[in-house]
Amino acid sequence: MGFAVLCLFAKEDKMLTINSPRLRTPNSLQNTQSITSTYEKLASGKRINSAKDDAAGLQISHRLTTQIAVKQQTLRNLQDGISYGQVADAGLSELTDSLQRMRTLALQAANGSNTDIDREALNEEFSQLRDHINSVVANTEIFGKKPLMSKPEQETNLDNVPVLDEVFSNNMTLTKRSGEVSLGLIPAGSTNVKIQIDSFLMNDDINIFSQFGEHLVGQDLSTMQSVIENNLFTPANGYQGTEVYDNSSLFNGGSFNYPATNSQSIKGMNFRYSGNGNPGNNLEEVIIDNVTEPLLLTVIGNGSFNITASWDSLGSLNSSSAESSDGPMMVTSTDQAIGEDGYIIFEDIDASAGSLTIDGITISSEDLAQNAIARIDTALLRIGGFRAEIGAKMNAIESTMRNESNQSSMLSSANQRIEDTDFAKVMAEKISLDIVQQAGVSVAMQAKDISKDGILSLLGQLE
Repeated sequence: MGFAVLCLFAKEDKMLTINSPRLRTPNSLQNTQSITSTYEKLASGKRINSAKDDAAGLQISHRLTTQIAVKQQTLRNLQDGISYGQVADAGLSELTDSLQRMRTLALQAANGSNTDIDREALNEEFSQLRDHINSVVANTEIFGKKPLMSKPEQETNLDNVPVLDEVFSNNMTLTKRSGEVSLGLIPAGSTNVKIQIDSFLMNDDINIFSQFGEHLVGQDLSTMQSVIENNLFTPANGYQGTEVYDNSSLFNGGSFNYPATNSQSIKGMNFRYSGNGNPGNNLEEVIIDNVTEPLLLTVIGNGSFNITASWDSLGSLNSSSAESSDGPMMVTSTDQAIGEDGYIIFEDIDASAGSLTIDGITISSEDLAQNAIARIDTALLRIGGFRAEIGAKMNAIESTMRNESNQSSMLSSANQRIEDTDFAKVMAEKISLDIVQQAGVSVAMQAKDISKDGILSLLGQLE
């Protein structure tokens, strides 16, 4: 079988064959580029290594890659939230253990078989445990935050008012003049605080206010509301100066009795009051069993009076610590953390002894031990509430983590289908290209070996 080559003749009788390098070069270059692209896909494991491989696919892949990175960061944020909750819960667990031991000691001290010496021995351990609570609160920390130490809701001017023991010695009587002035601050955590006045028939009355303008005990002053708001609710008297007189929780005794027996619980505090809410009583007495928030004492009337103050213990103005948390812990729960809807929030917790109303309690007598038991029971309920809230938040975070993890996996799978190399397909393409390349080289080598005379001879035979 003959072998013929199609020839084209140009000027000067020069012959250009289809096997000429001028024609082979473009095909060879294209084949080489295809092989290079195939090797690149096999080496990188990626189907798309540049925009020319698949422009639309590259755009989709970039978008998916961004979403995957955001999901993974959200998962890390949620894991930080779990860690925060675990640290807070561990601190509260330690407080629970301390409170339960304190209750056991208080119950033991309340037993009539103990002597005063026995109770003092029990009270020593009791006091250490009570102080340990503030230590746990202050030292429970993660990410620079203190989960058990809430940030004050607002700045106060309580520092402008002397604490009760800066005005009185315990059970000391002083002569004062009545008016719209805060006589003293009763700190949170104080116990069995007793205020007595002898007004010499000058219509003077004991009045107890919260720092927010709530009138808790005394004579109804709504008829002189503007005077109270302008003259008493001032920064110098421990207020912000913007408070509005509020008598919605006012305890005015109901009927006069002395010593005080009328009692009422307000905001977790038990008040006993001898007055009846009207002026004219010579002697008055207010007893506060347990103080859960700072209280401001004033005597309003039109004359001089003798006042006596006594207490079992006084809390401190900053019972928890001078430090506080930086506000709620906000954990991003979605990749679109806009507004509170995008967060799981650990609210502020104040687990200090003062906030739990156990600051200053003792078990040195049967009555004090009984009072301590009641306080500790209340504190345990609050701690239980804190732990339940934290547990609910942690469960919500874990549920969100599962959802985010599933979404991240699905997005990764979608991205892999677009971006990753199909090794079987690419290997087949590589083998095909290798065969073509090798065949081309082989034919070129054979064509080169055919002499010019051989070609002319063949042409002659064709004639």
